[in-house]
Amino acid sequence: MHRAILLFWPSFIIAAAATGLFFSIFDPQELTLHGAHLFNDKLSAYSVFFLIAWGFGVFNTSIVLLLEKSPRQLNNPQSPAANLGADSGNRPHQHS
Repeated sequence: MHRAILLFWPSFIIAAAATGLFFSIFDPQELTLHGAHLFNDKLSAYSVFFLIAWGFGVFNTSIVLLLEKSPRQLNNPQSPAANLGADSGNRPHQHS
């Protein structure tokens, strides 16, 4: 859960700032592609841009979280608890 918060909360803040900055410069009703309007109303433009910006933010934050790992964590992805479980499975079983 902690990793999810570290991933989604900063990307949410990035998306909110990017949406506010983008639409303070551009009017959503003036966005066209080959002469056709992209959105019927402003709310759908805000929503679509926010979700796209949030996706880019998640991608960017996941790269940061990957780069902050130590070489030991990257080369041995198993958690210490998983390593203990693997060691206990290698012991011979005693039958009574």
